[in-house]
Amino acid sequence: MKKILFINPNINNTVFGKMKMLALPPMGLGVLASRTPDTYEVSIVDEMVDTLDFDVKANLVAVTATTGQAPRAYRIMEEFRKRGIPTVMGGIHASVMTEEASRYADVVAVGEADELWPQILNDYETGTLKKIYRATVFPGLKGIPKIDRSLFSKKYMIHSVQTSRGCPCNCSFCSVTKFNGARYRFRSIKDVVEEIEEIKEKRFFIADDSIVGLGKEGIEHARTLFKNLKGMGKSWGSQVCITIAEHDGLLRAAAEAGANTFYIGFESIETESLKFMDKGVNMRPMIKNYKDTIKKFHEHGIGVIGGFILGSDGDNRDIFEKTIEFVHETGIDGCQFTIMTPFPGTRLYEQMRNEARLLYTNYPEDWVRYNAYEAVIEPRNMTIDELKTGWRSVYDGTSTFGASLKRSMKTFKNTGSFTNASINLFWNYYNYKAIKDFNF
Repeated sequence: MKKILFINPNINNTVFGKMKMLALPPMGLGVLASRTPDTYEVSIVDEMVDTLDFDVKANLVAVTATTGQAPRAYRIMEEFRKRGIPTVMGGIHASVMTEEASRYADVVAVGEADELWPQILNDYETGTLKKIYRATVFPGLKGIPKIDRSLFSKKYMIHSVQTSRGCPCNCSFCSVTKFNGARYRFRSIKDVVEEIEEIKEKRFFIADDSIVGLGKEGIEHARTLFKNLKGMGKSWGSQVCITIAEHDGLLRAAAEAGANTFYIGFESIETESLKFMDKGVNMRPMIKNYKDTIKKFHEHGIGVIGGFILGSDGDNRDIFEKTIEFVHETGIDGCQFTIMTPFPGTRLYEQMRNEARLLYTNYPEDWVRYNAYEAVIEPRNMTIDELKTGWRSVYDGTSTFGASLKRSMKTFKNTGSFTNASINLFWNYYNYKAIKDFNF
């Protein structure tokens, strides 16, 4: 029986290499493995939690990669090609940097590979593999086969599911709309619930870009999902658009269904920065006051982990101290502070390249720096050193063990949940520890 090895590379020598405990299973590889005929033996290696053995026996190797993972992905494929094993590369980076990827992979899959994968395997069997396969449509999600979770490592702290793909927000820094489309596509609620029931752990994460989409269809999908999750006895977290706060009934339904933590892309507390990012959705009248919005989540017993991007063209030198004050004033439970990063395929990347503000362009080696934790562009309103120092100061001011403990106690007071308090204590302090000795 021929063996196919699916690989999710690590991002070496960066803060991500120290954040293995926050890793989630590579769902995209799980989907492709589920679409592989049972005439093949399949296995998945995720370097975020496991070690890859280059001498493992395989007949075909398939590698996914984000931009920060690309240099490692290229090295992995070089090693297997030296051994005479054909390689396939897919994912967002290969889809936007196809010519580059084709120098390192025998086959490049451009776009979502759900429908491409059976064709690639058929051509592999007949010896007619093409160099590039391009998805011409965004596939429907109603018939996605059930993922075989036994293929995933046993080392993940939490498992995840996906209920939808796509995002209409189209923020200037984000490649989701380009890769997954501007329209939400939904899986069958029945299939999602059955998949969740098979997760042995009581906690799981919904890995949608937003569990509640914009518009009536997205809201109804979420409402139906929450109704079906109610009474399962599980607790979960998810990424969600801040617009869910406009719907008290939806927040209540989520809490009754077991939601205990939402990750929300606040991105910035500065209006000019939100405008620069094309994040207009965060400035809608009912939600632009972040403090009141966070209070709404707490009133429903749901903790909030906020994502913030520092160093955009709308930020001045005072953004760091303002952000620290905001964290403590609002009682936001958890935070992730990243640095404005222009990923290829985004409008931000094109702007930075046209303005000659990219600091590292020795590709593909320098792609490893494009990981959202390094300064890779020349800031407009501060020096590079001021950005680096300011970014670290925000973590120092909010996420040391003492600060994280105080915030977790506030989480318990706000939500009445020991689980929420524990999750956010872990999240804040573990992120702080991961970046503490990070040099760039």
